[in-house]
Amino acid sequence: MKKNNGRKIYLISISLIIIAVIISIVIPLRVSKNEVSPVEIAKENNGLPKLENFEDLYNIVIKNRNEEKDKIRYMNDGDIKTEAQDAVEESTNIQDEEDYSTTNVQVENVDEADIVKSDGKYIYYISNKGVQIIGTEDGLYLARKIEFDEEDFNPDEIYIADNKLIVIGNNNNYLANGLLETDIVYPVSQSTIVKVYNTVRKSRPKLERQITIDGNYLSSRMIEDNVYVITNKNIYTYLFKDSIEEMNEEDYKPKYIDTLISDEEQLIDYKDIAYFPDSKDMSYLNIASFNINQSEKVNIDTYLGAGNNIYCSKDNLYIANVKYEYKDEKMYGYYNNYDLNTYIYKFKLDGAKVSYLNAGSVPGSILNQFSMDEKDGYLRIATTNSDSFNSETNVNNIYVLNPDLELVGKIENLAKGEKIYSVRFIGNRAYMVTFVQTDPLFVIDLSNNENPEVLGELKIPGYSNYLHPYDETHLIGFGENTKTNEDGGVVPDGMKMALFDVSNPLKPIEMFSCNIGDRGTSSEILYNHKALLFSKEKNIIAFPIYISEEEGTYKTNLKFQGAIVYSLDLENGFVEKGRISHKESQEKFDYDYEKAIDRIIYIKDSFYTLSKGLVKETNIEKMEELDSLKLK
Repeated sequence: MKKNNGRKIYLISISLIIIAVIISIVIPLRVSKNEVSPVEIAKENNGLPKLENFEDLYNIVIKNRNEEKDKIRYMNDGDIKTEAQDAVEESTNIQDEEDYSTTNVQVENVDEADIVKSDGKYIYYISNKGVQIIGTEDGLYLARKIEFDEEDFNPDEIYIADNKLIVIGNNNNYLANGLLETDIVYPVSQSTIVKVYNTVRKSRPKLERQITIDGNYLSSRMIEDNVYVITNKNIYTYLFKDSIEEMNEEDYKPKYIDTLISDEEQLIDYKDIAYFPDSKDMSYLNIASFNINQSEKVNIDTYLGAGNNIYCSKDNLYIANVKYEYKDEKMYGYYNNYDLNTYIYKFKLDGAKVSYLNAGSVPGSILNQFSMDEKDGYLRIATTNSDSFNSETNVNNIYVLNPDLELVGKIENLAKGEKIYSVRFIGNRAYMVTFVQTDPLFVIDLSNNENPEVLGELKIPGYSNYLHPYDETHLIGFGENTKTNEDGGVVPDGMKMALFDVSNPLKPIEMFSCNIGDRGTSSEILYNHKALLFSKEKNIIAFPIYISEEEGTYKTNLKFQGAIVYSLDLENGFVEKGRISHKESQEKFDYDYEKAIDRIIYIKDSFYTLSKGLVKETNIEKMEELDSLKLK
């Protein structure tokens, strides 16, 4: 019987995944262009409208579900093609006054969580389902491992501040939820857990507080002593009955627990849930905010139908939501029948409190958090736009919105047929990389908010996934080389670093470049900015890497697994200083999960490389191993 139940659960789980995939494809393609703009509705209501009761939520869900049936019918009548667009997360390095590296973040003084943090004496590292607290003075030693083996808790990221360790992770239990009279299993304990430890005594960290928030962990930020955690909670609309009388409204209220106040589960009333007008995304977005040093309960702000692209300045949080708005519902799914827009919702950060301010929109879709930037209250945003599912119609744009999120300036129709691969806003300039066969680097002047203009453009082979400032007039690009294959297509051909001289914005030049490996060479830095260690003062560029060499037309071999270190100056360009590996030998060309380096950081004159099974200390100047510590 248990075997049959297990098979039933497996089949149902697969079915739910398929449904979720279909919904994820269909849901963005559903808003009629003739409907009132969500921005206009929000402004007319002087803010976001709120639900009044469960009946409001029920009616929204049923309406959307009925519309889905119509959309699917139209889809079956036409040949629909979609284009997936990669999203890469990127960032800049903030150096502390102390002599140790910190997490690479996008906005100065706005910290981002990572799997590794350091205070200059200790390293805090998530590995083997725990948080390792590693002492570095007088040799490497394990001060303590905080373990979660007895809990259904998977740590994802951490912060440290004021002798506090904040651990953020997911609880993904699958339990019978009782919403249906069957033995079907649902992920009803889909929640994010925040644990706050006092680490005055590193060998005995004390759990002071635990906050449990409905939904999967999306992102977070920490500004001074205030932490902002954002989650997405699926409402499971397929469980909604045809009659509201058959349902228990308590089952669909967002929940949270803050042990600082009570161990009891708290429910958020429907009248306290705001919604983004005309959104079809049937999930709750929860913003949990709290101060790590104050004995006040967590603030939970819940929204129905929010997006999942987030940018955060020191004063404001922006949440972006991309919508495909069809001009003719009967032509659902056909080319040249939709407008692509990004709606932006702005929230004020005031200590541990978050409040909605206003909304705006721009044509096109954003790539990631680096597509947005705030300066002097103005939001600058880069988008790729298209009027069909054919990428040949792609165009790229820069928009400027005032503090009320009203459009005041724009540049449109850049690099037709290409899409944005990376963006970096630095002061009054934007640097934008698009790609299809070559890598155009655009230098854009934003000193006049109402009249932005392209100053210069550089076309080179390959493309940059991530742009990092070197100094006021130079920019580092991390990306991939490309080559033309036998069929005339463009394919990746190893990694590439480039130093761009933008001192003359009218004529940017590639001052130096450095090729690393062949096809198959990869690094986390290409999709996660936090993997980069950069210090101009110490003349260091370092990151984890897997270097492959091509042997024949279709075969590549892994030649190196570890971290690679470069120096960079304006006289000599990129110079490899050395490589650090946790593998005993590079002769065996296989991937070793336990020895794969997650991060490289520095404290004073030493590098520290961290993998699941080992921490290694290496002298920065001589690149000689000093010490190592095995992890369990």
